[in-house]
Amino acid sequence: MRILQLKPHLTTSELSVKLSNCSNIHHRSYWQILLSVSFNPNKKADEYASFLGVTTSKIYKVVELYNKEGAGFTENIKWGGRRSETSHMSFEEEEKMMNDLKSQANDGKVIVAKHIRKVVEAKVGKAVSDDYIWDLFKRHNWKKKMPRPEHPKKDKVAQDAFKKNSPKSWQPSE
Repeated sequence: MRILQLKPHLTTSELSVKLSNCSNIHHRSYWQILLSVSFNPNKKADEYASFLGVTTSKIYKVVELYNKEGAGFTENIKWGGRRSETSHMSFEEEEKMMNDLKSQANDGKVIVAKHIRKVVEAKVGKAVSDDYIWDLFKRHNWKKKMPRPEHPKKDKVAQDAFKKNSPKSWQPSE
């Protein structure tokens, strides 16, 4: 395990002011980590993690970002969430496409996931996963609706005849 040390971007008192003035709960935990490291130098990350209740990887990541970017490191943090660099289309493009598909469905054309996948792949220019399609549905509040399944060999005439000839009530045989 390596020993953590902070570069002198801010003093300990400036770090505590940043911590007390921070309104974002995530950023608050970052400033708390940095303040702990500045108050207790030359300790290992797992020691900080045990009394702060976070993972050692988070300790390393926050200290690394602070040392690399300085006091304004919280302005550029992008952890988790949907990123535009890795998504196939922007939310607005997806919304426009889904509205076009919704108008096709309203015109009486049946819209199924396979059809939507082909439309998306044509728009994106590459193959997309099933998960992307289902996440797309969830992002735009589309529900999976389908008709009640019917047996392909059902005989409506035989069903009606059975209904007519069956007794109104059933009594078990003794």
